Parts: sequence; structure tokens; C-alpha cells
Amino acid sequence: MPGKILLVDDDNGMRNMLGTFLKANGYSVDAAEGVNAALELMESNDYDIMLIDKNMQGIDGNREGGFDLLRHVRSQSLSSEVIMMTGYPTVETAIEALKLGAFDYIPKPFSLEYLRLKISRLMKYRSFINPDYAIEVYRGIRGKTLGLIENGSGMSHDELERALLSLNDEIDKLFAILKESEGIILSERESLALIANLAEQLKMNLPEDNNSNLVEEISRLSNNRL
Repeated sequence: MPGKILLVDDDNGMRNMLGTFLKANGYSVDAAEGVNAALELMESNDYDIMLIDKNMQGIDGNREGGFDLLRHVRSQSLSSEVIMMTGYPTVETAIEALKLGAFDYIPKPFSLEYLRLKISRLMKYRSFINPDYAIEVYRGIRGKTLGLIENGSGMSHDELERALLSLNDEIDKLFAILKESEGIILSERESLALIANLAEQLKMNLPEDNNSNLVEEISRLSNNRL
């Protein structure tokens, strides 16, 4: 189900293009041209995803305003997940973004379809019964892998990107199994709720002198399982 996105980029052309594309895909989009405008929007809105450019004017005049916003999101424990964009990709900045709590990292230029898949993947994670747990498991697996990469040497940014894409595929397979299990749980909940409701209706329609112990037991057991 499409969600709400905060798009932050100081490039007017990029911001307008991405905003138009995301809206065409059914997302609700707020756009900000810089850090201060983004902070104001965060005060009065909740976002599923923040799509943030790394290289823009920061709070203290630095050129990594995207990292400033990412730190703010994590320090305030906002429920939003951040996808970081940058036109100056390096292994070091990719690892730093993910260590600071970004869900994903996209080097510019990128195709709109590539972005759509990234956002769609994140929205699937947020649709879990317990999305916080799912995303934390994802971060844990990815964090350990990044630690191994960081301690290694000689990996180019392109090699890092391929390694992360391969890792994402493996994580997605794991979560596909979890999603299937959740579907079974939800189906069972619906069935038990129906049984409990029918038992209550039956109990109300039984004559007062009729023994309704069995009906009450069915109702009790169904509610206990929910």
C-alpha cells in the first residue's frame, strides 16, 4: 500500500522529477529544498520514507546536510526510514550512511525503476505484523556484513554496490518466508474471530434454560487464541 514520502534535495530539477514520478506511483509526497525546510515538515508530519540527498547545505555550513537530517531522524526515534541519495558515491560514505541508520543508499545517477524497486521493497518490510522487528533484523544482518567489508581492503564502490544487492536478495528470501508465515497467522486470527463471533451469537439465541456450557467454552477458547 502506497505511503507518505518526504523528498529532500536542493536540486530543483531532481526534486521535481522525483516528486512527479513518486506521485504517479501513488505515493503522497512532500518536498523540501533543504535541511531547514525538511525539519519544519518533520515537526508536523509523519512519513513512512524520507528520500534524502546527502550533499546539500548542512546545519553548520557543511555540505553533508543529508547526514544531519539522518542523525535527527534517528536521535528523535522517528518511525520514518531513510533512503540516502548521493552524486558522489564512495565506499566510505555508503558505509557511514548505513551505520547512521539509513535503510538504503542510492548512488546518482539512478533509473526511476531502480528507485521504485527500492521504495517498494522498503514498503513491503513496513507491512509486516511487526515492522520494527523486521527492519531491525535487516539492519543487524546488513551491519555485520558492512563491518566485514569495512575491515577488508581494496573494494571499489561498484563492488560494494554489487555485494549489497546480492545481500539484499538473500535477506529478501528470508523475509519472504517470514511473510508467508505471517499470512498463515493472519488467516488463523480471522477464522478464530469468526468462530468467537458465531459462538456469541449462538449463545444469545439459545433459550435461557438451555445448557450453553459448550458454547461458552468455544467462545472462551477462541478468544484466548486471538
